[in-house]
Amino acid sequence: MLESKRIYLRPFEERDAQQLLKWGGNPRYHKMAGFEEYRNLTEAVNGVKQYMSRPESYVVCLRKNNEVIGLVELYERGLDEKSGLLKTKEVGFLLDQSFEGHGYMTEALRLILTYAFKKKKQVEVWAGTFADNEKSQKLLKTLGFKYVYTVDYTQVSALFSFKEKYYLLKKEEWLKINANTKS
Repeated sequence: MLESKRIYLRPFEERDAQQLLKWGGNPRYHKMAGFEEYRNLTEAVNGVKQYMSRPESYVVCLRKNNEVIGLVELYERGLDEKSGLLKTKEVGFLLDQSFEGHGYMTEALRLILTYAFKKKKQVEVWAGTFADNEKSQKLLKTLGFKYVYTVDYTQVSALFSFKEKYYLLKKEEWLKINANTKS
């Protein structure tokens, strides 16, 4: 288990479906992060099963009462060994709006980044945010991520209506920053 003083990360469990349903029914999470819409408990249970099938998907819980307050996950950027993508991951995250402004997601991302760089031996971690999600962009910059490029997905397909900004954190930068920070 990954843990800090105030939070811990644990794998998804079927009992987390109710929380996914709450987030999936809130348009704010669709607009800010593209979080999937869940209209009923059956859809949310299926969503939880998808998260459970991913090895690096976690719920963020408060240590004081075990309440689920968010999610964080590392996922593959590609599986081609020659390209070097096996040594990189992308991070995704969501924090329940009622817990914003307390540093919980900063702690969660520090935990998952330390895990990625030290245990998983990744050389870089990427993150994408919708272009207008300034809170997430500020958080990424605070953690040492650097802006790299923007993709206008409206130019890719008529099915998409958003732009996404991509940020990169390299292992050597993280290790420098992390040496001066305690979770």
